[in-house]
Amino acid sequence: MRCSVAKVLAVLGIGLALLCADGPALGQVTQADCRHQARGQMQLVPLRGNFYTAQGQLGGFDPCEASVRYRVPVGGKMPLMISVHGGGGISDVQASDQAFHAAGMATLVFDAYAMQGLPGHTSLFWARSVSNEARQRMIYATALAAYEWARQREDIDARHIYLFGVSNGAAVVANLAAVVDPDHVRGVIAEGITPIGLGLPDRIRVPVQLVFGRLDDFGSPDPAMLRWDLSDDCRLNARVEGIPAGSARHCNASTPGQRIPTPLQWAQSVTRNGGLVQVVYVEDMAHNAFFGPLRQQRATWASGQSYGASLGATEAARERFFGLMREFIAAQALPR
Repeated sequence: MRCSVAKVLAVLGIGLALLCADGPALGQVTQADCRHQARGQMQLVPLRGNFYTAQGQLGGFDPCEASVRYRVPVGGKMPLMISVHGGGGISDVQASDQAFHAAGMATLVFDAYAMQGLPGHTSLFWARSVSNEARQRMIYATALAAYEWARQREDIDARHIYLFGVSNGAAVVANLAAVVDPDHVRGVIAEGITPIGLGLPDRIRVPVQLVFGRLDDFGSPDPAMLRWDLSDDCRLNARVEGIPAGSARHCNASTPGQRIPTPLQWAQSVTRNGGLVQVVYVEDMAHNAFFGPLRQQRATWASGQSYGASLGATEAARERFFGLMREFIAAQALPR
């Protein structure tokens, strides 16, 4: 692609990793930034029937991978929002990424599955046919490396980096809250968090905002169980090297029959350990508010189990949600 054409596409907002020979401009990625060797070599392996886990060599973050969209507003160094998708892949956070960008923030979004060598599957396949722990392992590896890349950038305000994650991505950013540098990351927003997969950390280093839609039953086997009370058997948690010490350390496949702590139990525990957690609820909102219009439903996963699958929010609820996030961001900001 010629550089002049790439610049036009950037102005139009088309999400490409831009490679130009005449030096970096705002929001551009240069050939020197490319890290092709950081891409993973994962494979999907059946657990039973059409339900999968993932095995292979985990990768990190390559800013030149085709799904990466890195945008920096003109007019000075701005705070950066890194959006971390959930089980469904990058489509989970494309609309919210656009909302943060429209609000004046620099933004970074990517598809962790493509980065791990597994492109081409639909969001529905990822959401219902792959285990939580497998998805979270891949998302965590890419999101951590993306943060490490971003905090070295000179075209953003690297003292004001924020992380937003939804669903499985919310669990990932909660775990990242245990390892990021508070000199760079001011806060983490976790929407519709799940405690199932890699577990949640014992301690956090930066403030976390937990957001739940009052109608969020996503992933709940019991119709009466809503997202903040989500739990399941400990056998569904995996203790994985490199993940911060947390609930999966004592609640995993070696302790079947025990129950995974709920998100609210986790929030109480991490607060007792000195962490700052704000829990907020939004009326007329289900799972992933930016998915689209409110849709209340149940669905059958590839594992054969039936779960809550309500998605989206009313337009007014989505606006309230975004306002709550902006208030949280403003409360964490350093004087400029």
